[in-house]
Amino acid sequence: MEVTDIVLNKVGRLPVGYVFTYKDFNVPGSNKEAVIKALNRLVSKGKINKISKGRFYKPEKSVFGELLPAQTQVVKDLLEENRSVLNKKKMAVV
Repeated sequence: MEVTDIVLNKVGRLPVGYVFTYKDFNVPGSNKEAVIKALNRLVSKGKINKISKGRFYKPEKSVFGELLPAQTQVVKDLLEENRSVLNKKKMAVV
């Protein structure tokens, strides 16, 4: 299976409004650039949107246009360390 197919399959299964990065795709390190390129192509086609460098989400479409992801999704990378939520003591140090 090609990297593009892996990316399309994974993005298709992600929930609307979920923020993800290229690290969420289980591909070998040598294919990292291919994943990034595939994600940027999906952005240019309008299938996904970019929040910031390397962070993407599937937009939810409503009668009012495309909705942004929930704030918890936007800041989850700042609140998590090794896939677990940081406690208040660690957040105070940061």
